[in-house]
Amino acid sequence: MTGNSFTRVELAFYPEHLNYWLRFGKPTDRIELDKRRSLAVFEPGQVFGYVRWSANEYGTQDWRLTILEAQEPHIMLSRVQGVSPGVEVLLLVRGKGPAKRCLAVLDKLEADGFALEDVSPSYYRHVHVRLSANRKIRSYSHDQHKAHLAVKQVRS
Repeated sequence: MTGNSFTRVELAFYPEHLNYWLRFGKPTDRIELDKRRSLAVFEPGQVFGYVRWSANEYGTQDWRLTILEAQEPHIMLSRVQGVSPGVEVLLLVRGKGPAKRCLAVLDKLEADGFALEDVSPSYYRHVHVRLSANRKIRSYSHDQHKAHLAVKQVRS
C-alpha cells in the first residue's frame, strides 16, 4: 500500500510542542509508527488539508495550513515539509491570523454542505490568492461545485 505512486503525510502529536494533523481528506491507508506518530497515505488525485503547528517555551513558532493534491510521482511536484514525495500545492498560509481566516473559510464550506475534499482545486487557488492579498474571498456556489464535479466525471 505504500508504493512509490502514493503520497505519504506525516502526522504527529506531542502536547504543547507540536501537532501535525489532517484538517480534511480521506486517506487510503494509515500507518501507525508509534503512539504519537503515523503516516496518512493518499492516492494521486486526492485533495486534503494538512496543518502543522509547533511551539516552544515562548509560544507558537510555526502555524501552517496547506491544501494539497496528491499527484503521480513522475510529474513536477512541490516539496512540502512532512509530505513525501511531493504534491501540488493548492493553498498555503502561514501564521496564526491567516490560518484562522482559512479555517473559517473551510468551516463555512462545510456548513454550506460541501465535502472539503471534493471542492474545486480552482476555488482553493482563489482562496490562496485572496488571503495573500488580504482581499475578500468570494463564496463557493453549488453551481460551481456541480460544474467541477461534471468536469471531473468527464475526465475519469
